[in-house]
Amino acid sequence: MKNLSVFSFVIALLSFIHVYGQTSNQAFFYSATFTPDSTNITIKGTDYMVLWAGDNNSVFESYYGYQLDSFQTAASSKSNNPKEVNMDAILNTVISMKKPSYKYRIHKSWKDEQITFYQNLFFDNYVYSQPLKMNGWKIEKEFKDVLGFKCQKASIAYAGRNFIAWFTEEIPMSDGPYVFNGLPGLILEVKDTQSQYSFELVGIQNTAVEMDERVLPKTIALSKNQFFLTKKALYKDVRKALLGKPAGSASDESIRMVQERYDKSNNPLELVVDK
Repeated sequence: MKNLSVFSFVIALLSFIHVYGQTSNQAFFYSATFTPDSTNITIKGTDYMVLWAGDNNSVFESYYGYQLDSFQTAASSKSNNPKEVNMDAILNTVISMKKPSYKYRIHKSWKDEQITFYQNLFFDNYVYSQPLKMNGWKIEKEFKDVLGFKCQKASIAYAGRNFIAWFTEEIPMSDGPYVFNGLPGLILEVKDTQSQYSFELVGIQNTAVEMDERVLPKTIALSKNQFFLTKKALYKDVRKALLGKPAGSASDESIRMVQERYDKSNNPLELVVDK
């Protein structure tokens, strides 16, 4: 396997309880772009994603989210000794850190043949599962170079969109960004044919992260269809979503501004959800 070092990263490991020992051995970093508002496709959102990859499992999440978690965990570990805590410095650091656009964490298990999807919506964490295997890939005899790797083209229809992927057999992992998998090599690039969602590999690093720890606590388990219906309802009525929550007493103007932001998040990657 080729050793590609595009960026240098400093990884702060989390201090949670180790359960199963599913440790990543490599990290694949992707640049993500997306079109949140179908009524204004000129506006693009971005995030910086990472695929933690082990022998039988992987986790895909925002690297910005991972950095924020790591910092907050390290800061909270010092809270037992208030004399060591500089709250102003901590808050200033958190404010200055880049925030994730994608708040999901996607676990793939080849042993269980299952994808487990975690996401935070407002003040609650949710989880749902779906089968791992993706059927319907069409591998084409077209090739191109991506970061020094020879990649082959493949296409698939998924969740109401048509996607083009570029995978390489030089990295013999049947995995990729988001839920994409099932090709005879790692997917280095994937985007829909309308160029509204894309993930492009930008770097690789040998990194050990405890993947079992990359979950969300106190989750509400739903079916995939129930999750997307819940998400749609919360986005549609922010005021109702905040009832009984810590931000429930927010001003009308604040709620209006938040509602406008969610009204513009009307173009999900998955347009069609299996029931």
